[in-house]
Amino acid sequence: MAKRKTITKEDIFIKARLISEGVCLQDKLEDLPPELRGISVKDSELNLSENIEVPDKLDFSDTGKLMELSYLSRAQSSTNRFLGNTLILDKSDLKAPIYPNKHSRLDLSIEDETVSISDGGKELATGHFPKRFEWLDSKLSNGLPIVAALPAASAGIINLVFTLSCMNYNTNRGCRYCNLFANPISRKISMLPKETLREWSKYQAEAVKIAINAGWRGNIALSGGALAPAQRKEYLERLEIVINTLREAVGEGVMSELRLVYNHFPPENFADMEKWKEIGVDATSIDLEVMDSAYFAAICPGKNAYKPHEYWKKAQEVSVDIFGPLFNTTGCIVMGIEPMSTLIEGIDERLSKGIMPIPLVFYSAPGSAYWGFRAPTAEWLVEASEKIADSFMKHSPKFLARAMAKARRKRTPRQSTHLTVVFDEIQRRIQELRRK
Repeated sequence: MAKRKTITKEDIFIKARLISEGVCLQDKLEDLPPELRGISVKDSELNLSENIEVPDKLDFSDTGKLMELSYLSRAQSSTNRFLGNTLILDKSDLKAPIYPNKHSRLDLSIEDETVSISDGGKELATGHFPKRFEWLDSKLSNGLPIVAALPAASAGIINLVFTLSCMNYNTNRGCRYCNLFANPISRKISMLPKETLREWSKYQAEAVKIAINAGWRGNIALSGGALAPAQRKEYLERLEIVINTLREAVGEGVMSELRLVYNHFPPENFADMEKWKEIGVDATSIDLEVMDSAYFAAICPGKNAYKPHEYWKKAQEVSVDIFGPLFNTTGCIVMGIEPMSTLIEGIDERLSKGIMPIPLVFYSAPGSAYWGFRAPTAEWLVEASEKIADSFMKHSPKFLARAMAKARRKRTPRQSTHLTVVFDEIQRRIQELRRK
């Protein structure tokens, strides 16, 4: 295993600037690598999903055609133009996102395979794009690209959905910064018929098997948008369809190497969590989004209408008892959309109970209600991240042994992503402790 590179405060600040300010792309569109061509467009050209010809009535009996429409809708929508564009900084190996911003002081230029980030002509960092997994270019048995069946795939996580739409988004009660289900197909679906989901799940499982045959191992995130009230009672059956179809495709041996994470709404009955465990779920990620209950009601009205903020927090606490603490019970937080004081206080309280929030930095997604709102400054991000790291270093020792015992059987990928600097700061401190 390659030795991890040393992370410095300067490295973290540069990454924070990339998240906050974006980059001005200096190369002509035709000179950019394929990974960046899709995002080097004018704002007025972003919403290309309207060009997709969506039938007035979808044929749920033709799963292949439905998948094709969904794929084309997602592929041409603005949602995907800002996802998956990751830069690895050479000096530290930190992962950072590439957000285009023609007004940014940070310039990005590319020469051969080296990316340079500069400010006013002074080079701040160099980096490179991660190698694309060859299996992502594979085709499914229905002739569609493998990514048609996978809403998201990375080295550590593959998302599998048991619903293609979000009732909250479709009724104008979606989280104000979210556009995951903004494409025309998702907007036309309230719920897939169960037979269609069975067929859809076969293609999802086929895609995962292709990845596994190429050596992939990691987290399977079981997710999807909010269910309509009439279908909520079916959620457990739909979850089982996805899990059992995957198990049939890859076999019990491989299934035991994968880590299944429930990433959806808390159940109406917490006893359901024991059922999740029985059918193969290993961990949960119940996303609180924000730490302040008033912000939760205002920014995530659909989630709040389902259950109030305190209920979501209670669900995380029950998960700690059933699945274990820290990386066995997580939940995403949108960092930079509420006051720092409530963010820090709330995360400290969660960590004190063994729950590990994953603070992803706010980004105003195209098509969302908050499109155009700016991300917090790099200075704000670094200060908040250092305070969150303080809480992690204070509380995590109480839970680490139990957390590791729960996760030892299966691979638990590092939590750090290109969308947060909190875990980079934690890793920097751990490196510092080891050097002493």
